[in-house]
Amino acid sequence: MMPVSAPSIHTLMALLHPNTENAMAGIARPMASRGIERLRLQDRAQPTTTAPVHSGMNDAAGRPVGDDTVRCMKQQQDCIELRAPLAPDCEELRLELLAAQDSGPVSTDPIDVQTQHRSQAPIRRSKWRPDPDTIPVTSVDEVIAGVPVRRYAPLGSPAPSTTLMWLHGGGWVFGDIDTADPVARTACDLTGWGVVSVDYRLAPQHPFPAGVDDSIAVTAALLELGHRVVVGGDSAGGNLAAVVARHFAGHDRLVGQVLIYPCIDPSLSTRSAHEFIDGPFITRAGLEWCYGHYLAGASTEDPRVDLTGAVPAGMSPAVVLTVGHDPLRDEGIAYANALIDAGVTTRHFHAADSFHGSFGLSGSLPSAAEEVERIWATAASLMD
Repeated sequence: MMPVSAPSIHTLMALLHPNTENAMAGIARPMASRGIERLRLQDRAQPTTTAPVHSGMNDAAGRPVGDDTVRCMKQQQDCIELRAPLAPDCEELRLELLAAQDSGPVSTDPIDVQTQHRSQAPIRRSKWRPDPDTIPVTSVDEVIAGVPVRRYAPLGSPAPSTTLMWLHGGGWVFGDIDTADPVARTACDLTGWGVVSVDYRLAPQHPFPAGVDDSIAVTAALLELGHRVVVGGDSAGGNLAAVVARHFAGHDRLVGQVLIYPCIDPSLSTRSAHEFIDGPFITRAGLEWCYGHYLAGASTEDPRVDLTGAVPAGMSPAVVLTVGHDPLRDEGIAYANALIDAGVTTRHFHAADSFHGSFGLSGSLPSAAEEVERIWATAASLMD
């Protein structure tokens, strides 16, 4: 049994503190110069691009134009950049979080965390660009297989051929379809797919495997209705999406999986899981806190949470995003490699200068917005 330990104040501050939103102005500044760690990956996928040529100009995120920090890994090479200095807008957020750390204690009670996170949704939404309400999609709240969901469709296309089932992050403890609304709207707009955002049950009120059961039930219902389904999620939602993809391996209408810095290995035994012990972004202690409440005594080796085992035959194509500043970095890279080795059509992007959580802040971080556009463009091309 994994003990429930309190996450550092930095961990929850990055997720919950109101001042988080104040740092998201995307202020450009030159990157610091320091060495980039590299990971040898024998016979693994690697960037197709050659070394970048810089023009001397910066893009909206503050990166030098031509700096291909986020790379699609398709060719067999021998190494990838593991971690680079944070993109300027991400560094601005980091400094803002550090400056706010003395503003008061943050509760580590999971019910308080849920309440605080929900209360932050309007603040995060107000900072999102473009305004989520102007994104040309429709939405309606429904119940599918007994699970509350929010269904989205592109404006003028009420019955798209493909449906993305989106599973939000939040360590299986917090998050909901309201806080995930801008992310879901953006995905719908960029892909042209329908989106079903799932309000799966959360721990500690509903520990493992409640979230898994809800995710599988909604997917099964969509498949039975004849939908072409892509399953996707970020962080804990990425874990659930991968579990669903494995459960329905071989199903002809489960056509893809989009895994955003997914939780893969509850043992937290990789190098990166030991590397990120300080905030202000997600830390090992924060992950232990989430796993502890989620599993609540269940085995960490259950294949519905531990995805380090063999990849099933017939898995659908995958798009995987990993980021450099993340305890989950190495297990996400390893999972992308495992999919490739198993013959799964896989596109793996690695943002060496980004952090865990950036995908859900893409409306406020220009560097993350670039990653989001690249992920959804690739998914639509691969899975349509």
